[in-house]
Amino acid sequence: MPLLTAETFSLQFNNRPCYPKRTYLCYQLMPQNGSTPTRGYFKNKNNRHAEICFIDKIESMGLDKTQCYEVTCYLTWSPCPSCAQKLVAFAKAQVHLNLRIFASRLYYHWLLSCKKGLQLLWQSQIPVEVMGLPEFTDCWENFVDHGKPPPFNPSEKLQELGERSRSIKRRLEKIKILGVHVQDCYMDILCDAEV
Repeated sequence: MPLLTAETFSLQFNNRPCYPKRTYLCYQLMPQNGSTPTRGYFKNKNNRHAEICFIDKIESMGLDKTQCYEVTCYLTWSPCPSCAQKLVAFAKAQVHLNLRIFASRLYYHWLLSCKKGLQLLWQSQIPVEVMGLPEFTDCWENFVDHGKPPPFNPSEKLQELGERSRSIKRRLEKIKILGVHVQDCYMDILCDAEV
């Protein structure tokens, strides 16, 4: 499996708002029977989002539909609204997969359409969370080439990423709460209409 360079990981998974970034998606497909996991990564390429490349790859693998799989995705950005819809359709068609998404940053989190995309994923039982220290560490250990020493201290870098993720996690929690309140209000309106 090709691996990310330490520099690519440091730049692309950096959760500071001012860095130039592309979308990278690192995935781990773990069969529940205990066999060796399959790992890989994608980046946006030729106007194809990394999430779509991931969906195409998993669908092309011909996975045994009688076998259950855990799929963990680490993304540099949370999915855009269009990719959120495609991930939901993919998960519904692949009921033998349990998909979890962790993102380093939230994609245009202030736009209503992006908030709705995240809410659609949660409502479809696809958890989306912000990467914290454990997820950054797992991504670093399993998806980065450690052949040459990086130009930074990895443990300090991972600690810094984990600490900065706290404010992003708070932002995501607010989006989740807003989604629950909007859904509750909608249900109240429906119930009132029936009376």
